Amino acid sequence: MTKTDKSKESAAKPPWRPRHLMLHLSYGVLKLCAKLPLAKQLALGRGVAALLWPFLGQRMHVARTNIAMCFPELDEAERKVLLRSHVRALGMGIFDSVASWFSDDAILRDQYRLEGAEYLDEALARGKGVLLLGAHFTTQELGVRMLSFHYSVHCVYRRHPDPVQEATVREARLRRFADLIPSDDMRKALKYLRKGKIVWYPPDQDYGEYGMEHSVFLPYFGVDAATVTVPGRLAQSTGAALVPFFFRREEDGRYLLRILPPMDEVADDPEAVAREFNRLLESDVKEIPEQYLWVHQRFKTRPNPEEPSPYIMVREQKA
Repeated sequence: MTKTDKSKESAAKPPWRPRHLMLHLSYGVLKLCAKLPLAKQLALGRGVAALLWPFLGQRMHVARTNIAMCFPELDEAERKVLLRSHVRALGMGIFDSVASWFSDDAILRDQYRLEGAEYLDEALARGKGVLLLGAHFTTQELGVRMLSFHYSVHCVYRRHPDPVQEATVREARLRRFADLIPSDDMRKALKYLRKGKIVWYPPDQDYGEYGMEHSVFLPYFGVDAATVTVPGRLAQSTGAALVPFFFRREEDGRYLLRILPPMDEVADDPEAVAREFNRLLESDVKEIPEQYLWVHQRFKTRPNPEEPSPYIMVREQKA
């Protein structure tokens, strides 16, 4: 396993404005928190979750709706327990990201175990690049950071609309990862795959009507979900291997990074790739449902354009 590619684009910093003072102060505090042992950072996250709960009304509505759609077998009391566990995971996830961006390597190196590295090594040995298929778990940022101890990873990400937050987080990520690829610049992903590199890409979000050009409706937890076919099309264009990569926080507070075998059997069919990834992801989420990012409107785009979003159909209730 090697980590040799250090080519990066420099991040242009936006001009400073007085309104950004609180943002800079907040990041300053988070950088101090990142010096704590990881267990203490996660304890802070649990405290933040308790404080944030009353202010997450709309996001809790989305999460509550998603949980009801994906786990219809749970009764109301069980869904409330899952929702509260999810908020706790969200709080810890904030500090997972903080640790990923700002903590020293020494704080993180003994906090995880890696399974399935042989699958990624074998895929890299083919010489045509690897599209590492991830997903939006609350632990995602730290999971990729930990993987970067072993491999040079180029990460697809969505730009933040606030220029100061974008510049701050981008700078922090570029210290950890080989390079960043904006989600609207797949030509850059193609470039790295054709060079035989690893590109991390999470295909588990609904990009709305504008994203349907590259999406199909496929089952996810038994619900038709707009699912991007980009991974399969990238593999067709480059010959890259498609390797699923999932991660989780375990009960002892350490992390498990799981690399699965390449999806070779479906790699020549973008829709089949999307369908199989949904199946694999659903199976993983069922094992740790509280750690998946339920606050995303995963089902906002419906097969029938006349059907309203489920997130405006369900009356909000207190959790």
